Amino acid sequence: MINCPRLFQSSVLLLLLLLASPSCGQDRHSDIARIAAMAEIPGVQVAHVKGGATALYSYGVKHVTSQEPVHDQTVFQAASLTKVVAAYTFFRLLDRGLISLDTPLYSYYPYDRLLENPNRNKITARMVLTHRTGLLNWEGDVPSEAWRATPLTSQFTPGTDYMYSGEGFYFLQEVMEQVTGKSFRTLVEEEVLRPFGMGNSAILWQDGLDTAAAYGHLANGNARQMGRYKKSNAAYTLYTTAADYARFIRKFLFEGFGLKESTWQLAMERAGEAKKGKEGSPEDAYVPCTLGMRMQINEVGTAYWHTGSNPGFRCYFLAYPKDQEILVAFTNSDRGFATMPAILALFLNTKQTFWAYAWRNGELD
Repeated sequence: MINCPRLFQSSVLLLLLLLASPSCGQDRHSDIARIAAMAEIPGVQVAHVKGGATALYSYGVKHVTSQEPVHDQTVFQAASLTKVVAAYTFFRLLDRGLISLDTPLYSYYPYDRLLENPNRNKITARMVLTHRTGLLNWEGDVPSEAWRATPLTSQFTPGTDYMYSGEGFYFLQEVMEQVTGKSFRTLVEEEVLRPFGMGNSAILWQDGLDTAAAYGHLANGNARQMGRYKKSNAAYTLYTTAADYARFIRKFLFEGFGLKESTWQLAMERAGEAKKGKEGSPEDAYVPCTLGMRMQINEVGTAYWHTGSNPGFRCYFLAYPKDQEILVAFTNSDRGFATMPAILALFLNTKQTFWAYAWRNGELD
């Protein structure tokens, strides 16, 4: 269903931006401030990579009451952008022969939540990474103990349809822990954060984040409690900065850093189809799945993207390998996706359809 008020607000933001005088790099700070203020977003952090250079932009405050400013090292919740980090971690294990794309994951690890599920031996890593497991996004109040004890049910036979699922990624996380004998925290630190030089990032809450992290905010502008995730989850618990995440995307997507050539190419290939709703839509063709990401296929070619939605945070990235261009944006508000069309238009070629937003008005995760 189209959210008309949200779509109208985003269209107004974009119109106002396009009516403004063209910006050079030094004016984009004020443009971002204007966009965020119009959308009533407390804080925004943007990284733009182009021509081998990274430009960083920060606006606003970490918390509406404390008024402590957002800066380039302020840490945001990356929400479902975590899934791309999890996918890369999987590729590293795939390269070592520790796990495969098409072997049933239950054969590696008899996940207790699937014990009574008749489809338990049908779910593979390929299905997880393309959201075709048949599992719900979340079944229960994640990350409570009651959630972890809740049996998983199938909405369809694995591999036969599409349904976005965080549960699938958590299952894959537990399998990766099983085949390596390491915690997911250790795996992400060893395979991603240290090699990529992501010094301002963590896969779960650490004490030092108290002074570095932004608070999430409700749509009405009130601050939420700080989300301190003490247990890692491959679907949503990454804390990071736009600069760190842009570095990860650049080295992963543009260089194939740390991967075999064949695995890098596999990661970049079209691997499955997405569906906007139960019946699907013609627009689904513009946003097919890779293994862990989405493609955007439009007038200028193929880009890669993902969005993220945690309570109080909205974020996204869009990357163009042909032009070696990346845009990463983090916001600390439930209203954050209202800024997406305007920020995309501020930095990127506007003679294209931004299906990364238009497909579902930014609301994916």
